Amino acid sequence: SKPDRPPEIDAGILDRMIEIRRRLHRHPELSNREAGTQRYLREMLAREGITEIHDVAGYGLAVDIVGTGRPSNRKVAIRADIDALPIEEESGVDFASENPGVMHACGHDAHAAMGFAVAAHLNRSRDNFGGTVRLIFQPAEEDEPSGGKRVVEEGLLDDIDAAICVHVDPYTPSGKVAVGPGPYTLACDTFDALVTGSAAHAAKPYEGIDALTVACSMVSELQKIVSRETDPYDPLVISVTAINGGNAYNVTAGKVAFKGTIRSGNDATRVRAWRRLREVLEG
Repeated sequence: SKPDRPPEIDAGILDRMIEIRRRLHRHPELSNREAGTQRYLREMLAREGITEIHDVAGYGLAVDIVGTGRPSNRKVAIRADIDALPIEEESGVDFASENPGVMHACGHDAHAAMGFAVAAHLNRSRDNFGGTVRLIFQPAEEDEPSGGKRVVEEGLLDDIDAAICVHVDPYTPSGKVAVGPGPYTLACDTFDALVTGSAAHAAKPYEGIDALTVACSMVSELQKIVSRETDPYDPLVISVTAINGGNAYNVTAGKVAFKGTIRSGNDATRVRAWRRLREVLEG
């Protein structure tokens, strides 16, 4: 016999999905500050008749949709992140960010809206599947303390057979879904460094230790971990994304702070990158 054909998603759900995505895009919130996003998503889910909506990981939500179509103890999690980035939006779209300096530039507004659509569709079609689908709307994907870590610590994956995490991709044509064997994106770690020198008059820099010059050397050396020490077929990216130090024209910097990310494709490379980063920064 032919397998059961899953019910088509209702056009009204898709319209609401677009509405939610644009509403979230207008009102983005940074990591660990997603109170308004959490409140809005809970309201939208409740309007669909979904109950037992739980707060998780701070400003996240989780809801289980239990199928009644056939007996099954299997559980699948679908995760959608919900936080935005500290970026000023200049897109010019009519639903652009109304929160100065904050933008959904990584697509998490779309992820949250897609998560809503899945929850609404499954809730309306419970009698067409068996098992449980757990929707997790995860906060703080972009910054520490990590919402993903708290999701794990709170046991939301302990009874899960499989987990699905999707991400929009501007390089994939609309209407297509890209999949691949093995890791599809890289693990991301963050680092912070503080260089402490000794300030001096800019006319006599030799009387101090210029922390800015030292920091610049460190940044250059870090790039060699990838370009000179790593197999090009072994994915690794080390990026210094911010550097701050000094505040006068005529005084060398006594302290400089910089930060960045390490993105790696396997555990061994991740450990080696961290070891080499510490060796470079600690001398």
